[in-house]
Amino acid sequence: MHRLFARVARALCAATVPLLCPLLASAQPPAESGVARDTRNRAPLACLHVALVDSSRHAVVHTVTDSGGTFVLVAPSAGIYRVAFEVFGWEQLLGPVDTLRDGEMRERVYPLEFDEQPADGGPTLADLRRLETGDWHSASAANPDADIRFPKSMRGAATSGSVLAEYVVDERGRVRSETWRPIASTHPDFLAAVRAHVPAMRYQPARLNGRPTCQLVRNQVRFEWVGPVPAVTLLN
Repeated sequence: MHRLFARVARALCAATVPLLCPLLASAQPPAESGVARDTRNRAPLACLHVALVDSSRHAVVHTVTDSGGTFVLVAPSAGIYRVAFEVFGWEQLLGPVDTLRDGEMRERVYPLEFDEQPADGGPTLADLRRLETGDWHSASAANPDADIRFPKSMRGAATSGSVLAEYVVDERGRVRSETWRPIASTHPDFLAAVRAHVPAMRYQPARLNGRPTCQLVRNQVRFEWVGPVPAVTLLN
């Protein structure tokens, strides 16, 4: 992206009075770029939602990371910004405050670690979706082809539990099975039940500037007893 700015500036300089070249260079919009990595294993975080937020925490630009965890966010103008990383429903992680001037490109590696529990005390998931702008909308679960089954081994003892998993939802709303990984589980049988359900999971895909895009998603599945009946609920 930075090289693209330079090529555009050189082309304009070749076609204009040389005295205008410093002005053209200074008028290039600033940008933030970087690589998002998982703190625990240093693996790149692909399809992670990234936004550039201003001093009032308002998102001015959105993108998702590529397969290597890299991203570029071009600011609308010079100013004070931070890079925000978001897994929908979890606490937003923020990079350091930067004062960006025209033509500047800030580059960093961002080691990230999201909590194992969803954000507490804030807006509901429905409220969060209503707050999303027209530029960005997170993926949302649709009706699956089949329900997650409550493990028979857990029914006899009326055992409750949960599974937390992370995966990428692609542009068609399907889970990329190779990206699915468990983060936490209270019992291997609950984990097996969720893993078996992955091919049936369906989503309305995330949308970036009106177009479907991939998104890194976290989902907490709860196995609970509601009276005499076992129930399975999905966070996202």
